[in-house]
Amino acid sequence: MKDEDYGFHFEKQGLSGEEGPIDPLQQFFEGSHADHSVVRETGQNSKDNPGKHSSGPVRMVFELAVMNMEDIPGIEGLTKHLEAVAEQTAGQEGHDRMVKAAALAKEETLQVLRISDYNTTGLVGSESLDSKGSPLSRLTRGKGGSIDDGRGGSFGIGSAVGPMASDLCTVIYTSIPEDTSESVLAAYTRLATHRLDGESYRAEGYFTNLGIHNDFKYLRPAPKIGPFPLRSEAGTDTYILGYRMAEIDPELERVRDAMIDNFMAAINAGELVVEGIAPGNHWTLDAETLPGFTKGRQEAHAFYQALQDPNPAEAVINHVGKVKLYINIDDSLEKKLHTITTRAPLMKIDLFKHTSVTAKYAAVLICDSPEGNKYLRQLEPPQHHEWDPARDPLNGEKVISELKVFVRESLKERIGTEIGDEVKIEGLSRFLPASSHADAAIGEPAVPFGNPESDANTSESSTVTGNSEPEEPTPAPPGKKIRVKVRRPAISGGNSETEEGKQRGGKKKRRGDNTGLPGSGEEGEGASRIRGRDLSFRSWSAPVDSEGHSVTVLSITANSDESGDLELQGLGAGGDPEQSYMLPITRAVIHLPDGENIIKCSGNTLKNLTLTAGQKTRIDIYMPAGERYRLGVA
Repeated sequence: MKDEDYGFHFEKQGLSGEEGPIDPLQQFFEGSHADHSVVRETGQNSKDNPGKHSSGPVRMVFELAVMNMEDIPGIEGLTKHLEAVAEQTAGQEGHDRMVKAAALAKEETLQVLRISDYNTTGLVGSESLDSKGSPLSRLTRGKGGSIDDGRGGSFGIGSAVGPMASDLCTVIYTSIPEDTSESVLAAYTRLATHRLDGESYRAEGYFTNLGIHNDFKYLRPAPKIGPFPLRSEAGTDTYILGYRMAEIDPELERVRDAMIDNFMAAINAGELVVEGIAPGNHWTLDAETLPGFTKGRQEAHAFYQALQDPNPAEAVINHVGKVKLYINIDDSLEKKLHTITTRAPLMKIDLFKHTSVTAKYAAVLICDSPEGNKYLRQLEPPQHHEWDPARDPLNGEKVISELKVFVRESLKERIGTEIGDEVKIEGLSRFLPASSHADAAIGEPAVPFGNPESDANTSESSTVTGNSEPEEPTPAPPGKKIRVKVRRPAISGGNSETEEGKQRGGKKKRRGDNTGLPGSGEEGEGASRIRGRDLSFRSWSAPVDSEGHSVTVLSITANSDESGDLELQGLGAGGDPEQSYMLPITRAVIHLPDGENIIKCSGNTLKNLTLTAGQKTRIDIYMPAGERYRLGVA
């Protein structure tokens, strides 16, 4: 750019204090990776400012490209200030960064990350000193000012992220506000106090008309920046000059993962679409592609599965309004992933942890009511990474406590429904054989445990895991006690009287091994068979239904996509399968995201099942009243 009227203005230091190379505001974000911080702050700004008249989701485009140094507006004057700073900050912390910036300014090219948003308001308002509260002034020059409108970026420190992620310590903004068709260009750099041509200058530089000494005047219309196309619709472009993560993330896949980790709920809800453009790679992240991008990342996919919960728990919390909790109980996870919290922008804020919940799970709490969004924003520090109750001494503790109690109790209720209670009884191992049944079943169609004639309850009665390692028992929450009575075995020659044990077994008759009509047909007829060794399988007894039927719940997870028939087996004494025993199944119901479906049954076989790899499937087996069996999979 050759227009000599514009350049970077550095205010004279006068009697103000010294400013070192390290910006205190940038320290809010330095603790995390630059790409993570850039994604959170720019994504939040875009989601907080949807266009008033736009339709469809907010759209963001991250584009990485090489740009000629001479195409940077005001680069000649900026280079002189950079050289002075690099020379005069020797011995100070952050000096190396200033030296790197000065050296980069002398190169012919640099890597630039442009972040653009669409269907947003753009930077409305004026840059004039008389318009300090305008979005244009707040983003380009504001610090620490808070607007009481519930938007996350109201602290005015998010602008520090751009220079933090820039090896040139400089960021450019271009924007078309939705209330006008004229584009505007602004730029900001943060260096250190320095002397140049006999004058002492402050650390910050603003791109403005240098001929106007008593106010700011940004460049209109905005020129084309390097290889990037001119903006033609409302929204904002942020150019990070010398993007410091370019070599580490040349295809912007880390950016994509950071968007998933922080804005998954917004993307899943169809409120945000993200595009990545880099040499050799072009990807789109939206509600349709989200599951594919999470599948190779276990933790991300677990939270995605939680968001697919068709029946989230709901509650109304004082000062927050209606909240929803989406839950995914999954014992194949390596650890508990806890509960991500969000408010209206659907950006990850806090992480609620509950040590009393022993199952492995991932959950998402959404508090998106207008009153909840405004109140919870007040509890957040500048990084927007937690809800701090101390920020509202009057109600904060109570509100956060109510939210956590709701999450904890909802998790416990769902766990009791899906997998029952798992309890460790101290000292019980002294009365059990040295080799457990579970150890013998690894990699084979395993056999559930439990008593088929016991009363119905929601505790787990069986665990079958094909091709996976046995798990350590999970301790029961403190205070949960179980009375255990131990019967010792009879010893020959003892003096005690003996008693005959209780007779077991029902009234059903067993078929002989060779009964039934001979089969017919040719090879290839019929559905394929799903084998037990390809599944993780649990079963437990549920309370009787309204018609008095006994209900056994199956929880099945396939190791790979499976379709076909699944044969159940009744288990006899010692957990051994009874090959010829016919279970009195009256009906079977499968629970799907869009509702319940009846499964066709033939004897012990559930017909035409479709199981998705890694996805838990619940099936309810109904039998006549009083009929209760331990079940296995053939």
